[in-house]
Amino acid sequence: MAYVGAYFTSESEWLLEYHAGAGYIALGLIMFRILWGFTGNRYARFSDFIRGWDEVKSYILRMLRSDIPRFLGHNPAVGWVVLFMLLITAVISLTGIVVYGGEEGRGIAAGFFTFKTAIIVRIIHLILADIAVVMIVTHISAALIHHFILKENIIYSMFTGYKEDMESWSERVSHMKAGEGLSVVRLVVGIFVAILGGLGLVYLPPEGKTDFSKEKMQVMDDKGFVVELKHNKKWVDECAKSCHIGFHPNLLPASSWEKLMSGLSDHFGEDVSLNENIQKEILDYLVSASAEHSVSEASKKLMYSIKDGDSPIKITDIPYWVKKHSEISDEVYKRKSIDSKSNCIACHSGSEIGSFEDRDIHIPKE
Repeated sequence: MAYVGAYFTSESEWLLEYHAGAGYIALGLIMFRILWGFTGNRYARFSDFIRGWDEVKSYILRMLRSDIPRFLGHNPAVGWVVLFMLLITAVISLTGIVVYGGEEGRGIAAGFFTFKTAIIVRIIHLILADIAVVMIVTHISAALIHHFILKENIIYSMFTGYKEDMESWSERVSHMKAGEGLSVVRLVVGIFVAILGGLGLVYLPPEGKTDFSKEKMQVMDDKGFVVELKHNKKWVDECAKSCHIGFHPNLLPASSWEKLMSGLSDHFGEDVSLNENIQKEILDYLVSASAEHSVSEASKKLMYSIKDGDSPIKITDIPYWVKKHSEISDEVYKRKSIDSKSNCIACHSGSEIGSFEDRDIHIPKE
C-alpha cells in the first residue's frame, strides 16, 4: 500500500511531501520485515524460504508444466523474489531520501547531499521504481496462476498470513479440476489502504504552507557551509524599493549579475547608474547570494538549464523558467494581482527570501 501511495503522489510536485511520507513508511516496513525475517515465526524467517538455485530451477520447470508443488511457506522462486523486493524497496526509499534532501533541502538528509548528487541518484531512484513495478506485477501474476492450479487463494494469504495445512487442503481439492472452486478474496483491500493512509496522515503529516515570518534566508559560503543571509541595505534601497520588486539573487548566476550590473547605463532601456562604491557593494552582495551559492531547488534547476557560457539577465528567458511556466496562459499574467511574468511574489509568497517551494505556490484568481 505504501507503493500505491508513493506512485499516486509521484507525478505531482504539489504532492511531494505525501510522496516522501509514503517512502518513509515503506522504509519503516522494510526494516520491520528484515528484523522479522530473523526473529519471526517459522515461515516468515529467511532460513525457511531462501533456497539454492537447483531447487528454484526445479520449481520453475514444474510450474511451466502446470505441476506446481505446494508449500506452506514461500515457494523456492517466490523466496528470492521476496528478498529482491525487500532490497529494491529499501534502495528506492534510501535514494528517495537522498533526492529529497539534495534537491528540496528537506527531510532527514537535508544539507547532507549536493544537488548534483541528487540528480544522479534520482535516475537510480526512477529506474528501480520501474523495476519494482515489474516485479510486483510478475509476483501477482504468479500468485494468480498458483490460485488457478492449486485452488488456493494465495493473495488472500498475503494479507492474513494464514494457509491451509496440507491435510485439509488435500481433502478439499483432491476431487477438483483446474480452475474449479476458485475462492473470493474476503479481505477488503480498500480497508487496508484506508487504515495505512490514516496512519500516514496522523504520524507523518505534510509540513503545509511555509510561515515566512519564521524562515531565515540561507546561502552556501565559499567553503561549502550553509550560513544565514541578510539582505544588503543598499540593494534594498536602490533596487528592491526604488525601481522594482526585489528579485532575489538566487534567481541568476553570478555571471548574469556581473553582466547586468556592468550595464546600468542601459538597464532595460533606462539609465540607473549608481555611485561606484554603491554599485560594487550591491554587486558583491548579488554574487555572494547568486544561484551558485543557493540551497534552493529552483536555483539549481535554473542553473542546470543555462548553457555553458550563457549569462541571461532576464529570469523569464531562462529555459527552466520557460518550461516550468509553459502551461500558464497569457490570460493569467494579465490578472490585476499578477500584471506581468516578472511579478514573482504574486504567486510565490516566499520569493523575497528566495523560497520557491512547490507547496507555497498560489496563483491568484483575479
